[in-house]
Amino acid sequence: MKIKLFTLFVVLGLILSACGSGGNTPATESAAGGGGGGTVTLILPEEPTTLNYYLADAAIVRQVADSTSMTGLATVGESGDFVAVLAQELPTLENGGLSEDTLTVTWKLREGLKWSDGEPLTSDDVRFTIEVLSNPDSGALVGTSGFDLITNVETPDDLTTVLTYSSPYPGYLDQFAYGLFPRHATGEPADMANWEWNRNPVTAGPFILNAWASGESISLTRNPNYFEEGKPYLDGLVFAIVPEPAAQSAMMLNGEAQVHLWPSEFKADYDKFLKGKAQQYLIPGIWNMAIDFNLSAPFDGDPSASAPHPILGDIRVRQAIAQAIDYQTLQQDVLQGAVGDSTNPFAYGWYKCDLPRAFGYDVDKANQLLDEAGWVMGEDGIRVAKGAMYAEDGTRLSLELQGYTAFDPLQLTEEFIVENLKAVGIEARIQNYDFSIIFGSYEDNSPRAVGDYDMLIFDRGFTTEPQGYNFDAYHSSRITTAENPTGGNYFRWENDIVDGALERAGSSFDLQTRKDAYCIVGSAVLNDLPQVYLYLFQDNYGIADSLTGYTLNTWGSMSWGAQNWKFK
Repeated sequence: MKIKLFTLFVVLGLILSACGSGGNTPATESAAGGGGGGTVTLILPEEPTTLNYYLADAAIVRQVADSTSMTGLATVGESGDFVAVLAQELPTLENGGLSEDTLTVTWKLREGLKWSDGEPLTSDDVRFTIEVLSNPDSGALVGTSGFDLITNVETPDDLTTVLTYSSPYPGYLDQFAYGLFPRHATGEPADMANWEWNRNPVTAGPFILNAWASGESISLTRNPNYFEEGKPYLDGLVFAIVPEPAAQSAMMLNGEAQVHLWPSEFKADYDKFLKGKAQQYLIPGIWNMAIDFNLSAPFDGDPSASAPHPILGDIRVRQAIAQAIDYQTLQQDVLQGAVGDSTNPFAYGWYKCDLPRAFGYDVDKANQLLDEAGWVMGEDGIRVAKGAMYAEDGTRLSLELQGYTAFDPLQLTEEFIVENLKAVGIEARIQNYDFSIIFGSYEDNSPRAVGDYDMLIFDRGFTTEPQGYNFDAYHSSRITTAENPTGGNYFRWENDIVDGALERAGSSFDLQTRKDAYCIVGSAVLNDLPQVYLYLFQDNYGIADSLTGYTLNTWGSMSWGAQNWKFK
C-alpha cells in the first residue's frame, strides 16, 4: 500500500512538518476560466487490478481511482486538512454536524448531485456504502475502520444522513473520504469483490471509464454529470501502462505523455534529460519504508500466531538484522541523500514521534546476538543453527526477502541489505513480485496474507487520520487468518500494551492524547521489532511543461485534482 499500500519513491530528504503541510509544491498557473479540452496521458509502471479502492491495498489503484471512483463526501487537501467534496460542509461541533457527546454525526449532501449515468446521488447511497463497508463478507481490505461502531443510520431526506456511533470515533471524517457506492449500479454488499462496477464504475468523479485495454492502457472521458460546473477542463485521461523506466522517460521526451509516476532517475538527471519538455517535482511524502518480519511459522497451513517462525521467532535474530543494516550509508550513498531517516510508523504529520533506534547499526553486536541465539558461522560464511531457540540444528540461516517489481530504488535497497546481512552470516534471497501478489488478498493466496513469507520489504503510508490503518496493522485482533481474512496484522504480532494504546487513540478527540498513544505503539515497534524502518520517501512526479492547473498533494495521487488540469 503503495500500501501504496502503498510504493517506493525517489525523493529529497525532507520530512513532513508536524501539521502535514504539502510544502515544496511547484507553483502552477490557475486552471480557473474557460477553454480546456485535449487528453492527458499519464504513465503507470503497472496495471491496477481494480478501480475499487476498498478492494486493493496498493497505491497503484489510487493513481487511477482518484480521478474517477474515489470521490467521497470529503477529501484530504494539499494542506493536510479535510475539505468537503460531495458534502455541503464537514460535520463539526461548531456547525452542529457533530453532537456534543460526539456520538452523532450528520452529513448533508450538495443539492442536485448525480451519478455519471444520470441517476440522482442521495443519502441512500451513503447508507448503502455503510452497508457494504460494514459487511464482513464484502472483501474490503482497506477503509473499513469505525464502521462497526455505527449503530444506526437515518436518512430523513435525500440530502441528509444521520449516523449514531456506539462510542466516539475521531476518524469519522476519514470514513467517507474514499468514495461512495451507487446502490442501483453495484450489487449485493457481500458480493463486492465480484461487482462489474469494480472495473467500470458508475461514479461521481470528474472522469468515467471509456476503455480498458488490459496490459496497455486505461482510458477515461469527461463525466457529463460532474458536480463542478464547467469541469473537468480536459476531454479525457489515458493511463498508459509502461513497465520499463527508459521507455517511460522516452515518452515524456517525445511529448507522448504529460504525467510520469515515480521516475526512477534522480531529479538532477531527469531535469537535464528532459529540459524544455518536463521536469521532476518532489513533495513531502507519506511513504515509510520498512522490512516486515513474519513472527509465525510459514508454510505450516496455519496463518495464526500459534507457532513461532523457526528463525525470526527469536527476537535476538530480529535485533541482529536491525543492527546489521547501515542506515546512513543506505540513505546517503546508495540513495544519494534522497531520503530521510525514519525509525517508526509515525514519521510525519501531527502524530509524528521522534524516537531513536533501539537497535542501530553495530556489526559487532549483531554477531554477538547471533552467537548467543545459537547460530554458528558455517564454512561458507552463512550461519547454521546449533542450539537455536526454534530451529533444528543444522538449519541454514537463510531468509527470503520479498519485494515488488519495476522500481530501481527498491532493487538497490534490497541488494544493499543482502550485503549487510551477509556480513554477519545471514543469507537473504531476493524475490520480487507484481503488486497484485504482494498486496493481494487472503483469497488470492497472497504470501503476506496467508503467512507464507519470511521478510517483506515495502513502503506504507496513511492519511492525516491514522487510526484505521494502524489499528488494522498492529492490533492483535487484526491478525490475518481464514476467520479474519481482511485483517492487516501480517506480522502476527501480539502485544497487550499496543492493543490498549490503539484503543485509547481511537476513542479520544484530543490530539495530544492520541499522539501519546501512537508514540507508545511506535516505541513498542522499536523494541519488539515486528518490523524495521529504513527511511522515509517523498513523492516524485514528472510533469510536462505544457500542463497547468495541477496541484501536487502529499495525501493524494498522480491524478488528484485532475478536474482542474489544462494544457497551456
